[in-house]
Amino acid sequence: MSYESPELATSDLLKTLNASIKAKLGRFFKDVTIYGGEFGVDDVPRLSFDCPAALSTCVGWRKKAVGSYLSGFDVWEVRVAVFVVTKGAKREQRLQDAMDRAELISRLTRDWRGEGCLGKPEGQVAENLHSPKLDKAGLALWMVAWWQEAAFPHRLPLPDLPELHEIDIDSSASPVATEVSPPNLPDLVVEHEVRMKTDETQ
Repeated sequence: MSYESPELATSDLLKTLNASIKAKLGRFFKDVTIYGGEFGVDDVPRLSFDCPAALSTCVGWRKKAVGSYLSGFDVWEVRVAVFVVTKGAKREQRLQDAMDRAELISRLTRDWRGEGCLGKPEGQVAENLHSPKLDKAGLALWMVAWWQEAAFPHRLPLPDLPELHEIDIDSSASPVATEVSPPNLPDLVVEHEVRMKTDETQ
């Protein structure tokens, strides 16, 4: 395991996790992808994925106790989760399909160690997140979550992001009618248009 060129630890962790799911459980999922947060019924209309799906995410992290330090790296506990989503016309079947796949994810991640991980998963838990709204949408949802020790660079240069060089602001005003107007002052609505130039746009 090499830390000579550290990248963003959580992103690499999820990429490695998804690669493991695809390699060992790929035939059980049509879609294995990174998702940017906790998954719920309100997210369904905004997402595009094929069921059955495994959506991995980092829910958060916490610093280990003082003294958890390794050759230029701090040790953190990362909260990782995989949301298993299945779909089907028959309620019993989709619920069973989701539970079975959640068990497979649990077995796979029981001893899993990805790039940058310093130990095995701890506090692993699987939950059935069934709700009437999900049921109405023809979906079943399980979550498999755990804590994973990971090495975060103690001092990491900021990643290469476009620098902001210039901001242009155009303002225009137009009169609008109101019930009460200050004397001798027109009512104005001011609209602003902001244009940003970065390294990528120059």
